[in-house]
Amino acid sequence: MTRTILDAQLLAITTNITQMGQLVEHTLEQALQAVETGDQALCGLVIATDASIDDLKVEIDRQTFAALTLQQPLGGRDLRLLSSAPSITTDLLKTGDNAVGIAKLLLRMAPLRKTGVSQLQITSSTATDDGLEGASDHPVTEASIIAGMLSLGQEALRVLHATTQALATNDAPAAHAILEADGVVDAHYHTVRQDLMTMLSGIHAIPALQQDGLAMQRMTYWLWIAHNLERVGDHCTNVCERIVFFLEGDRKTR
Repeated sequence: MTRTILDAQLLAITTNITQMGQLVEHTLEQALQAVETGDQALCGLVIATDASIDDLKVEIDRQTFAALTLQQPLGGRDLRLLSSAPSITTDLLKTGDNAVGIAKLLLRMAPLRKTGVSQLQITSSTATDDGLEGASDHPVTEASIIAGMLSLGQEALRVLHATTQALATNDAPAAHAILEADGVVDAHYHTVRQDLMTMLSGIHAIPALQQDGLAMQRMTYWLWIAHNLERVGDHCTNVCERIVFFLEGDRKTR
């Protein structure tokens, strides 16, 4: 009877974790659509979903605590799963917070984008006075920055989708593969960040402001949005480490 109760509790916990992951993934997808379209109503939907993600986190924590205290699994995969659930849901919660953060930043940026995407353009080039080592000569526009942001976002979304799938299907090899490709999101982020820092650097900031007085404020918001997307990859890495742990018993894989 006790085993039957524990099995039912574990099923309820894993089902809710899967649902939470899928909801977070959908929220990030909506946030990226808002980045592309500037749709403020979509931003509102992303922010509104945050409460549902929070509620799932609270419910999973309650279920996990009940299973640990009332059933007291002695070891093995059951105990590893229950001990990992709070960490997994915390990283999923923070990923949802990143999506909400993007939506809030887009809303703050909206008054600065009334005339659409600025046509300001500068050239990214290697220069010791602005600290941008190794930059290549290429034109940087706000449109190119947004395109890079969307590329970063799609990579972060791909990793999140793969992570939620690995979580839902208990796929340790898939989790290992995500961990081994950990640097891909970071590489996209550093490309976007380099262009943004080029735009914000002293040598370019004044000419950019002469073209568009609101440009630097928008670049700062884009920088924060890029950081939120980069953090998604970090949270997915944490979740995958936990997947490997509760399935295989190994905590460190890298």
